[in-house]
This record gives sequence, C-alpha cells and structure tokens, in this order.
Amino acid sequence: MILATIILLILLLALSIPIAAALAGLGVTLDYFYSFLPLRLALGEMTWGVSTDFILFAIPLFVLLGELLLRSGIAERMYAAMSQWLSWLPGGLMHSNIGTCTLFAAVSGSSVATAATIGTVAVGEIDRHRYNERLFLGTIASGGTLGIL
Repeated sequence: MILATIILLILLLALSIPIAAALAGLGVTLDYFYSFLPLRLALGEMTWGVSTDFILFAIPLFVLLGELLLRSGIAERMYAAMSQWLSWLPGGLMHSNIGTCTLFAAVSGSSVATAATIGTVAVGEIDRHRYNERLFLGTIASGGTLGIL
C-alpha cells in the first residue's frame, strides 16, 4: 500500500497537478479503498461537531463588546487617557497603542475585538500626529495579540 501511494503521488506530481490537489485526491482515493470509517460517512458528524463548538458563539459576542465600548466612547476615553499618560515617552502614541490594547484585552479577553476596536479608535491619530503608518499599525497588531495572553 505504501509503495502504491508513493508511486501514485509521483505520477500525479509528474502530470503537473498542484500538490494540494494531488494530496487531496490521493487521500480521498486511499480513504475509499482502505478506511474502516470512510470519510463520506464521517464528514457530516465532523462538520456538525465543529459548527456547534461554543467558541464560535463567543467570538461575535467579544466583537459586540468591543463595538459597544467603541460606540459608547469608553474606548476613545481610554485611548486619550493612555495617550496623556505615556506622551512623555519617545513615540508616545505608539506606547499608547500598546497600553490601550493591554487594558482593552484585559476587559474583553479577545484579541480580535481588541485589534478591531483599538484599530478603529487609533487610525484617526495617524494623520493627525504624522506617524509612519506601517509602524503605527504594527503596534496595534502586536498589541491586539495581548488578548490571547
């Protein structure tokens, strides 16, 4: 079986079939002939199990929390407070991004909601303070990952 698999894979790759398609076709073929529980029978259960996972319900609620904090003005006030507190540092507004992301991640617990909310608040500050856009957005992206921690 292993020799037939390797030969079939080499044949598919020699026919210039993309690697992903060759491996997928090879997997489906081997599954059809050699599997105890064929994929076509287990696919429905696997799809249902993934789609009913509780984490898929939590992510939109985290984003909703971020949107509520944004629309209520709390996120802007938090950003302004961090900006005033850290303005004495060189690149103070970028430190404000990290500090605000830290606070917001502690409140929401979601890196997606943190990056989306603080990104929305902070993007207006790029032009106003004439910061390098790539560097400024990099601090938002790196600060957004604090929600995972």
